[in-house]
Amino acid sequence: MKYRPYTCIPLWPRTAVPALLLVLLLTLGSRCPAVAILPKPTASWLLQNGVWVPLVAPNPDTPPGQVAEMIAELNSGHPKHIPKQARRWMKANKNNPLAPEVLLLRGDAYNAMGAKYTALFAYEDLLDNYPTSPLYGPCLRREYNIACAFLRGYKRTFLGMRILPVSGDALELLRRIQDRQRGSPLAELAGIRVADYYYSESRFNRAFQSYQDFLRRYPYSQFVVKATIMEVQCLLATFRGVKFDLTPLRNADAQLETLTQEYPHFAQILQVKSLEERIYQIEGHKELEIARFYIRFSKPSAAKYYYNRVINDWPDTRWAHLAKKELVEHFGAEAIK
Repeated sequence: MKYRPYTCIPLWPRTAVPALLLVLLLTLGSRCPAVAILPKPTASWLLQNGVWVPLVAPNPDTPPGQVAEMIAELNSGHPKHIPKQARRWMKANKNNPLAPEVLLLRGDAYNAMGAKYTALFAYEDLLDNYPTSPLYGPCLRREYNIACAFLRGYKRTFLGMRILPVSGDALELLRRIQDRQRGSPLAELAGIRVADYYYSESRFNRAFQSYQDFLRRYPYSQFVVKATIMEVQCLLATFRGVKFDLTPLRNADAQLETLTQEYPHFAQILQVKSLEERIYQIEGHKELEIARFYIRFSKPSAAKYYYNRVINDWPDTRWAHLAKKELVEHFGAEAIK
């Protein structure tokens, strides 16, 4: 039996395999129809609860589509037609869940056009009729901003001219905010803004009452230190002079002492010592005036008593220097005790 001699078949070089595959692919490609490449979808995507959800623009003939159109107009800086569109939408879709959104859009459109007072009607409609809406808080924030604009000098239009002051409406808005969202940071801002307004208008008695009311309502507010300091400022502002009652000064001094004990760090920053020094000086002046009063009415014993009191209790003031000088002039050096 004859055997065929074994013939060694040479191996293909490694570079030849990819070349062969490329030839086969080109051959098959010439015989197969072209594959269509689909365009990428243009829809936007939103991540909701860990899942990407496609956002499809609503039909413009539906209520959501009309709301989307109003939003687009407002964002593009064209709010002129939104109030009329919003009124028509509300008339046709009063019970639609998007009603609070439309009311907010209507108010925002007026606000964007500078008609801040008119914007309040839409905002108030939302706050009165949709208290559970998630837009309730943002709407209150808008009313707070409008109230601040009113207090800064914004005026209501009358006969085509902005001439009517609206500070009273602003204060009412700030009070409503405190009642509608009690204990919130926005309510605190509204409360301190009311008091600051009265102080800026030099209505110090009203300001003092407003700061007191603020501290009663918000004892743990971030504005507690400020309100306490402003209370003292109001008391000093209502002090009529050294010839009148010192009760406001003594109340102010007590407030500062409490503030220094409870907030030593803030007391140093707010220069409480300077206020205390001011009160200290006024009290020394007051005692000197009492001594002079008794001199005028020929009450030497009482006059000596008050002169010496100024010298001993306010020794580092100019009033002590004057008291010592006047005491020596009237009664001699031996009267100093």
